Amino acid sequence: MRTRLLLSCGLALLSAAATAPGAAIAAPLPPPIVAAPSAIVIDRVTGHVLYAKDVHHERPMASCTKIMTALVVVERCPDLHRYLVCPAGTGTSSGVGLRPGDRITIRQALLALIVRSANDAAYVLARAVGGSQPGFVNLMNRRAARLGLSDTHFGNPTGAIRDPGHHSSVYDLARLGRYAMRNPAFRDLVDRSRAVIRWPPDHEVIVTSGNRLLSLDWVDGIKCGNTPAAGFCLVGSGRPGLRWLVTATLDAPARDVDAGDHVALFEWASTLYERKAVVTKGQIVRRVPLSDGTALDAVAQTTLTRVVRSAAKIVRSVTLPPSLRTPPPPGTVLGSARYSADGVVLGTVKLVVAAPSPTPSPTPTPAATAPPGPA
Repeated sequence: MRTRLLLSCGLALLSAAATAPGAAIAAPLPPPIVAAPSAIVIDRVTGHVLYAKDVHHERPMASCTKIMTALVVVERCPDLHRYLVCPAGTGTSSGVGLRPGDRITIRQALLALIVRSANDAAYVLARAVGGSQPGFVNLMNRRAARLGLSDTHFGNPTGAIRDPGHHSSVYDLARLGRYAMRNPAFRDLVDRSRAVIRWPPDHEVIVTSGNRLLSLDWVDGIKCGNTPAAGFCLVGSGRPGLRWLVTATLDAPARDVDAGDHVALFEWASTLYERKAVVTKGQIVRRVPLSDGTALDAVAQTTLTRVVRSAAKIVRSVTLPPSLRTPPPPGTVLGSARYSADGVVLGTVKLVVAAPSPTPSPTPTPAATAPPGPA
């Protein structure tokens, strides 16, 4: 309850600031002050960085490690209902109480991994998918390299072990989170604050997530973590406004403080977007020369409306014939215009010959009156 109240208050205060009477809509709000030494917000659609604070500093990332652990598993295991047998040594790790010889489905182990942050589930999955823990860590690092995560190196699948060779940055974690959220199986795992982990013969363990952001209905993940060396770490995903966003922090001083900072970052970044008509129906996009020296107007056939970053430059790419010999009838499709912003295509509209402007009716000329005759 206390956490819900803290997050709700943060939301209300920021919303009030955004809609305060007399606030200049065109002037963006300043970003919030964030307690974590490293923090970032990116656009989940375009990847555009909206806020950055010491984003490439390599730090331990605690159980945010398990984002990559889960991603490697779901990408390599199409059948999540397949059973795994827990190997020797399973019971030595904290988690949900798995023991050597237990059988558990991949999906149940993944739920334990993400929701409970269970280390025993991480080791079971690592050995099953990678053949051994070192083999699985190699898969994690190869995947990080393919994603271009140059600040990241994994030493284990849990993040619970203090290891100078195990590190990442908020820049890499946000990019990893953005990529992972494209996977439906991954999204299903991280978008829950509670789960019941079951395995034969009759084991049932209720687990809850430490991710405070999941108490908000506009959040759909991702993962939190904490160790003495890493501090409090969090990667979040949500859409409090018009746009899906991803946030990440490392080494925050406290979990509630960290969650509140993420809410503030989400809300602030949402103010940077608007829904706008990129081009409207009938708008002249370009004039096409005719052989007689005149030109005709190529206009948008339809209106294209999209959510875009208010400060983004909209780029237009037009495909039209360089000239025409004779004017085609009005409404004839001549080509197209493609619009993009922040490196992502917003859409394409057809360009058609403009309808002729209606000719205004001539103003009647008043009848001439004869000059008055002599009295």
